[in-house]
Amino acid sequence: MKLTINKNQLQEQPANFLRRAGYAYIHDRHSGRDSFARRLTRDFYPRFHCYVFEQGGQITFNLHLDQRQTRYAGQTAHAGEYDGPLVQEELDRLQAMAEQQISKDETFAEITKERPKKKSWWPF
Repeated sequence: MKLTINKNQLQEQPANFLRRAGYAYIHDRHSGRDSFARRLTRDFYPRFHCYVFEQGGQITFNLHLDQRQTRYAGQTAHAGEYDGPLVQEELDRLQAMAEQQISKDETFAEITKERPKKKSWWPF
């Protein structure tokens, strides 16, 4: 499943956003692709696996759930869920984090606008 966010909604790099969400960076040396994973248990699998694509003014998070590691050498097939309730919950969590970041920034802007400037104690 995919989640698309406008670039201006995210106040940080997508990699930092995903790290705050509990994801770790992965570089696949076979394919040369970069991605992020979040474990559900202390084992490597099952895990959420996310690819990030930036195009124009939008960032797309392509998320799926890896149930287990690939079984055959040279194959990309694995027991992955590309849609379902768990994947949808995780996308909703990521979207809520992005929206929460936006509301925090707006609140900070409102607070700094409302503060009156203090008069300087220095006479010159």
